Amino acid sequence: MKGEQGFSMIKLMLWGAIIAGCVVAAYTIFPVYNAYWKIQDTFEGVAKSMSSKTEKDIRERLPELFKIKYLNTEDIPQAFHDNLIIRASGSAVKISSSYHVTVWLMGPVKDVDPDDYEESDLKGMDKVRHKLRRDFDFEPHAETP
Repeated sequence: MKGEQGFSMIKLMLWGAIIAGCVVAAYTIFPVYNAYWKIQDTFEGVAKSMSSKTEKDIRERLPELFKIKYLNTEDIPQAFHDNLIIRASGSAVKISSSYHVTVWLMGPVKDVDPDDYEESDLKGMDKVRHKLRRDFDFEPHAETP
């Protein structure tokens, strides 16, 4: 009977570790998707309600619209602003951008530059950190129907 209790405790601990790992991964990844959803929602609102505005007007108003959606500027990578394309002509607007986000579930690699390294250069825990790295490419866009 005692052997069964120990086995049950091990199973419980294993499932607890798996669930905890999933919660940590979701806690780390959710903000990335949440920022994308807010950007996409803002773009759709711009395409619907600002179709008569100029490109300059839309660019000036965009930061304010992000604040309304509770989107911090730190949540938006610089590549988003670099790739932002707004085309406004008459009563039509097309707005789009693209950006890349890297999520390090166990933190970035430490012994090499996280932005420029080869997998063969990694040693020890950096190999695990690299394997748990997640890369996301987003391309929010909207246009006036």
